[in-house]
Amino acid sequence: MWEVIDKKQRPIYRQIMDQVMKNIENGNLDPNVPLPSERKLAVIFQTNRTTVVRALDELRDLGVLISRRGSGRFVNQTEWGRYSVPRVNWRELFSQRYEQIDDSYEKMIEVGKLNPYFLDLFSSEMPTDLLPNVQFPAYSMNEIIEKEQQITCLGYLPLVAKIKNYLIEKFYFDFTKTQLLVTSGGQQAIFLILQTILSSGDAIAVEAPSFFYRLSLFKATGIRLFGVPMDREGIELDKLEVLIKKNKLKAVLVNPNFQNPTGKVMSQKRREALVTLCRNYQLPIIEDDVFSDLSFHDSEKHKPTAIHSIDPENVLYVGSLSRVLGQTTKIGWIVGLRSFIDRLAKAQEMMEFSMSIFPQNVAMTVFEESYSTKIAIVREELYKRSLTLVEWEKTQNFFEVWPIYGGYYAWITWKGQQLTRDIAEELIRSGLGIAPSFLFGEETNGLRINFSRLTEERLPFFQAEMAKLAKRLSV
Repeated sequence: MWEVIDKKQRPIYRQIMDQVMKNIENGNLDPNVPLPSERKLAVIFQTNRTTVVRALDELRDLGVLISRRGSGRFVNQTEWGRYSVPRVNWRELFSQRYEQIDDSYEKMIEVGKLNPYFLDLFSSEMPTDLLPNVQFPAYSMNEIIEKEQQITCLGYLPLVAKIKNYLIEKFYFDFTKTQLLVTSGGQQAIFLILQTILSSGDAIAVEAPSFFYRLSLFKATGIRLFGVPMDREGIELDKLEVLIKKNKLKAVLVNPNFQNPTGKVMSQKRREALVTLCRNYQLPIIEDDVFSDLSFHDSEKHKPTAIHSIDPENVLYVGSLSRVLGQTTKIGWIVGLRSFIDRLAKAQEMMEFSMSIFPQNVAMTVFEESYSTKIAIVREELYKRSLTLVEWEKTQNFFEVWPIYGGYYAWITWKGQQLTRDIAEELIRSGLGIAPSFLFGEETNGLRINFSRLTEERLPFFQAEMAKLAKRLSV
């Protein structure tokens, strides 16, 4: 009746759904008899319970199954008739590469947030009270139409000029306005680059662990990710070179400043060596640099050179305002060779990704309203909150907080048992949301927290829950 799932085939949850549907059609499942429990099905299919729950929930949403409180799940006898006639299997037609990643853990976080006392250290954004206070002006329709006349394939020209001046002042970039393309955030910038330079099935290298594993855009483009371990200076180049030779990599994608999730900063020496290695193999580097404005060190000696500055011809630089201004301001940019930026701009037009005047004008206002001064205030508050975490580390001897140089993520490691999904979900139910390493492509003893959301008022709760977790994970 039931068969073990072949994990090398289609998505596991879809195979489970197919088996349930097949058993209903064959009359093997009696509407008056509950299906086996989720845990029992997980054992039968040799998969985790979360995947089984997802499959059964989808069948419930389709009306195939119903849930009876305290009794389990049953075939929906009153609705099943409508499924007994021939029908289009839309799930089969829907390309697997456009399916979302398994986000059941994130769904649990969203449910947890409904509790006003839930401590959300999982989210990828700063709390609203930390975002810079920018006053947005009102414009008449005639003013908007006038501003639209200054939009080109590269973006709103006054904004392009503002971003250019900002990058020259901050990183000493040497480029013209035709080498910069405005995009709808950093992720769209990366998606656009991948769609332009790669084909489905091509492989790229990323740091491991990496938040890139959480992005469905790689599955959507059919790009294969290969994780390269990091040491304290950044991506390990000897292991990267092995992957280049073995898997015919087409590009290297790095997040060198306050890497997500570890918070590491790639050393200047490692950046230069990475450029040399990629030059030797003629590999482009995509530099994702969305956290650099949140550095806790202003002195030049603590600010490594942007990789793009080392090799502007072979490095594509991606920046964004989204991390420091929240998701409401989806503005990003790409800096590269003029010939390549032209290709990206044409690709953006073909995909109809070009942006309207409204978000670009918002971004203009940001740069005009003493952006540097306001970001300095944000950095100062983030630094204070990072010290709270550092002080907590000194009160216990199980967890280790990696050095925090900027951004708003902290990477916490330990020596002991592994943080399983079940334990992490128990934390959510207890009121604490964190991001375990298994979300970032690695089964290591590590977890990420967004310390910008950790206030002094919630620190005692955080300490108590982490103490409980330490007991669970200690050998």
